[in-house]
Amino acid sequence: MDPTPTPAPPDVPAYTPPPPTLAAAPVITAPDVPTPEQARRINLKVAKEVVDEATLEGALAPFNARMMAAGIDLVLTIGLGGIARLPFPDFTPTLLAVLVGLAYWVTRDSLPLLGGQSVGKKMQGLKALTASGESLAGNWKTGLIRSGPLVVLPFTLVEIYVLLTREDTPARGRRLGDEWSQTKVVIHRRTPPAPAAV
Repeated sequence: MDPTPTPAPPDVPAYTPPPPTLAAAPVITAPDVPTPEQARRINLKVAKEVVDEATLEGALAPFNARMMAAGIDLVLTIGLGGIARLPFPDFTPTLLAVLVGLAYWVTRDSLPLLGGQSVGKKMQGLKALTASGESLAGNWKTGLIRSGPLVVLPFTLVEIYVLLTREDTPARGRRLGDEWSQTKVVIHRRTPPAPAAV
């Protein structure tokens, strides 16, 4: 009997290791570019934060508000001088009228009757305080040091120039009279604006 030939084993391919894999490179995507509407909202939010910083209670008073307050006080100073002449226009010397007006001008931030806040500052929501944050009400010496030199017109112009040039510096909001008397003018009793919906 012929033995049946045994079939040859199938050819088994030789083992070959898989090729080494490379680490996946990080995917770089373009930065998110806001839509025009998102950009508008971002700009509004930034502008609101700047406005809030300039209107919060206790923040240094901005230049424009200080000038408006000084203008109101100047009109009142002139008015008080005129009122001093009303009772006896023929007998009240002009010097007395000038002194009455100037008395208000140099003591306006120290008057206890006004709570240490001149009429102009009260209308503009400002208040002059000592460097430590105390009211100037009844603090006549400090009030005279900070306001007395302003009776000289050229010095008043110098003070306006100093305030204006310091607006974007660390000394912002401090004129020479504030430095000499160690005072500052801040926003007072103004409610911060409500957050806007963004």
